[in-house]
Amino acid sequence: MTIPRRALCAAALLAIAALPTQAQTWPERPIKLITPSTPGGPPDAYARALADLLVKELGQPVVVENSPAVGGMVAAQVMTRTPPDGYTLLVSTAGMMTITPNANPRARYVPADFTPICQGVEAGLVLASHPSLGTHNFAELAQWIKAQKTPPTYSSFAPGSPAHFLGYQLAEALKVEMTHVPYRSSPNQITDMVGGTAPLGFVQTATAGPQIKAGKLVAYATTAAQRSAELPDVPTVAEIGLPQLQTTVWFGLSAPKGLPAPIVQRLVAAHQKVLASPDFRQRMATSGLAPAAPLCGDAFLQQMNAESARWARIVKATGFVAD
Repeated sequence: MTIPRRALCAAALLAIAALPTQAQTWPERPIKLITPSTPGGPPDAYARALADLLVKELGQPVVVENSPAVGGMVAAQVMTRTPPDGYTLLVSTAGMMTITPNANPRARYVPADFTPICQGVEAGLVLASHPSLGTHNFAELAQWIKAQKTPPTYSSFAPGSPAHFLGYQLAEALKVEMTHVPYRSSPNQITDMVGGTAPLGFVQTATAGPQIKAGKLVAYATTAAQRSAELPDVPTVAEIGLPQLQTTVWFGLSAPKGLPAPIVQRLVAAHQKVLASPDFRQRMATSGLAPAAPLCGDAFLQQMNAESARWARIVKATGFVAD
């Protein structure tokens, strides 16, 4: 039997009307937390630590579901069609929220299509090279880059990643041409950098840190606002005169658009309490991540919009289109 369209619309309206009442008793059943990575990836580490500790704050199980397809774009698209009842949440990432909407015409979403809860954790990148370049600080590296007769190459851990676009900004700042060499993972990038195949690039701190400490790579600058706790002797990009390169890879918590205010308030309070716990901080440190500065609700959305505008310009300038 076919259900009349009018009946379906009425049922949908009744469900939406019931949300404010349901918000007062939320949560009454398990919560699903979608993370845009494979098990064991950095977003997954954040999701699982968050899920484990949110149970204590919310009184209901939080079940992690991995959805890594197209760098999280599919997970984000699913969220735009999910009822805002608080029972499906999303681990949002810098890439999926601020780069993908600009680089992939199939995305068809923007940060404002979600309810921002809070930014969670972040990690800066590191500009590093193989020691064979013979450079020991950024001033020497800049001279080396400008002295090359053919455009020097720089690598990234993924096409369309912050590492990719930071390389473009570096070339822009030095007024030179550089050729991008994309890899499909951070370990692959590091392997070739240590081997001298791809001598220069922006790399993830957690992956490159041990190689830098062992003298197998030379670090010139980190991209976060503050120096890295793991690499305290390495200056920031602001310190070397390139504040426009400042960025972090971050993960946060989002929900479907229209989430009732009482649920948002509970999630914000619970999320921030989890971030302050020693257990959470220790688990994140193991993954090379650190709790981000408090940034929730509209402030979180404003930051995403600002980052999106920044990457939109660079995506257009590079001509990059995600496949």
